Amino acid sequence: MSLAHDALAGRVAELGLVRASELPARGARAAASHTRPTRVPTPGPASPGPEPSPPEPAHDPEQALLPVPGPLAGLLPWGGLRRGSTVSVHGSTALLLALVAQASRAGSWCALVGLPGVGMAAAHEAGLDLARTALVPRPGPRPATVVAALVDGVDVVVLGGASAWRAGDRQRLAARVRQKGAVLVPVGAWPGADVELHAGGGTWSGLLGDGAGRLRSRRVHLRCAARGRARDVLSDVLLPGPDGGCAPVADDGSGSVEVDPAPARTG
Repeated sequence: MSLAHDALAGRVAELGLVRASELPARGARAAASHTRPTRVPTPGPASPGPEPSPPEPAHDPEQALLPVPGPLAGLLPWGGLRRGSTVSVHGSTALLLALVAQASRAGSWCALVGLPGVGMAAAHEAGLDLARTALVPRPGPRPATVVAALVDGVDVVVLGGASAWRAGDRQRLAARVRQKGAVLVPVGAWPGADVELHAGGGTWSGLLGDGAGRLRSRRVHLRCAARGRARDVLSDVLLPGPDGGCAPVADDGSGSVEVDPAPARTG
């Protein structure tokens, strides 16, 4: 374990909110992306060695996008989760988890912060790799400090209770996310977000006319507003789909459509 990771793990453990063993070693993200690991000098036995350095960014700058399910890739302006960006999610915990599940399975580390209603069972059912998922249900009285520490070491930070954050804390966190190459996914309104995803409505299928049968999938209406994009994009997806994840709706010839948006919400 590197000195940089020791510093990060020690800082988070000091806060008493997440076990140090739940944090990735420095460079874990790069290793998952097949990059060359950075060596940390080991001091000789007769030397006190250098002072521990601050945690270094563990992201791979050459891999700017984290993958998302196909039905969501068409909504996002970059076709995935762009490192350094903030993507807010409204109206659906299922959408929230589906958005980050594929990145988790591809080797990215994720942290779910301030979401006491979401546990390991729900994360697993949504497709997250539990070995690379840290839960911080209640970040305590200093959430900004906790989230900033996590941004130093994980790829994706999902943040509940976003509406309670002060403007200054939001701006500082967004700047740190850009610097470290992480992705911030706040739940609810987050002024200045690069992308906003809204889920609404929904129709379940699987039941027969007399109410017998089993619920198999739910058709959900999604709207995506993105900074710099003149129009919102609408699409219907199955969430959950027949296999429990996010699936496309059977092609009816409509596909995703662009619509004149309400007043911009991403500035």
